[in-house]
Amino acid sequence: MINEITSKNNQKIKYLCELKTSKGRNKYRQFLCEGKKALEMALKVNKVKEVYSLEVLKLPKDINQYIVSEEIMKKISSSVTPEGIVFVSDFIESKTDYGNKIVYLDGVSDPGNMGTIIRTALAFGYDSVFYSKGSVSPYNEKVVAASKGAIFLIPVIESELHVLKLKYQVIVSALEDNSISLKEVKPNNNFVLVLGNESHGVSKETLELADIVTKIPIQNIDSLNVAVAGAILMHDLMEK
Repeated sequence: MINEITSKNNQKIKYLCELKTSKGRNKYRQFLCEGKKALEMALKVNKVKEVYSLEVLKLPKDINQYIVSEEIMKKISSSVTPEGIVFVSDFIESKTDYGNKIVYLDGVSDPGNMGTIIRTALAFGYDSVFYSKGSVSPYNEKVVAASKGAIFLIPVIESELHVLKLKYQVIVSALEDNSISLKEVKPNNNFVLVLGNESHGVSKETLELADIVTKIPIQNIDSLNVAVAGAILMHDLMEK
């Protein structure tokens, strides 16, 4: 069904503005996503609840579509230059089969980094992305935007690392004295790659759970951005 909204004070618009906050997302268990490409990916897995756009789109008949003005689009969008498409999705249900290759985020706090890591994990064939309680929410609008729709195609789950250690080899990326070069790492068939916080790295508790502590051989600088380091580690470990 196609409807038109002309007022910024419409209850639907007020609801969307609530979903732009962490409190609102957790209250309704829904989040916002933007852009044509992300919409296409979400439609493939039936994750689209309703769509708000500047013009009529070709969508399944059971999805409500709301045509809004540019002024309203700017209000509900989080992008500096909105594409003109915003849609609502339910929180994505966790599954019990997490696969063999997992990325775990230990306190990653930057939304852009988390979104990029989610996208990279999907691109390199990882099965799931887990994150610790202290990490940014995967439903943060900047995380969703940086994932470029990947959040709909790979499970992103909150959990504690010790739960995963029961079934997986834990490979931690950290600049420790006992860290071995990435070139020397021999992963098991089932492993968890752990990436730490942008400023503080992984926690002490995480290091104690590690089966392997590794680092990327680099020169001239002390460290890499966590999303860049994650991409290198993910690619290298999948090639072994």
